[in-house]
Amino acid sequence: VPVPPIPPGPPCPSPLTSPPPGGSPRQSQRELKIWDPKMTNAPLCKVDIDQAAGVIMPFFDPDTKMLYLAGKGDGNVRYYEFVDSEPWAFGLSEFRSTTSCKGMCMVPKRANNIMGCEVSRMLKLTPNNGVQALSFIVPRKSDAFQDDIFPDSAKPEPAHTADEWMAGSSKAPLTMSLDPMKAEAGGGGKPKKRFRTMTVVTAELQEAEKRIEYLEEKLKAAGIEY
Repeated sequence: VPVPPIPPGPPCPSPLTSPPPGGSPRQSQRELKIWDPKMTNAPLCKVDIDQAAGVIMPFFDPDTKMLYLAGKGDGNVRYYEFVDSEPWAFGLSEFRSTTSCKGMCMVPKRANNIMGCEVSRMLKLTPNNGVQALSFIVPRKSDAFQDDIFPDSAKPEPAHTADEWMAGSSKAPLTMSLDPMKAEAGGGGKPKKRFRTMTVVTAELQEAEKRIEYLEEKLKAAGIEY
């Protein structure tokens, strides 16, 4: 079967548009290196992680420019924030657990608890306890939508068709707002329906009953039967 030629791709990405690889040298020292695809003779940055034999599984969030590193066989998840200049990566924190990990995956951003400031949720496959959910939350006191940590994210829709891609298309991903009040329905941008609490409904009912009683008295005074 003839293989079609690979169409020309987009321009060479910057260090922040390609998830950096994680690996280890011969001494089993696990490390993270950041490369410039235009200059591969030497890495821009190298971060020593630890000494272990497990494979590093990287998960990159392009919205927040955060990289999560999970190690197969251990329970720790380290996360870093990337910047456009030196030192290129900042170590933020580390999730520690004594339960080892057999596999890991990242949940799509639109499934996170946005109003709870959950910037990432990962599913961890354990040897004996099934699948565990790990939530990474930015502590905020305000109950409002935090647009600084939740920029527009990718839609669950393709930006172009297969034929367009084969023709050399390199469109950017379609994005959507993560604000629950601006949640898009079918791309129409309709606001999400708001639900009232029991306290609000009770107060509205009491006000309506008072209005009905007032109108009944008016009808009786006018001699109108109802």
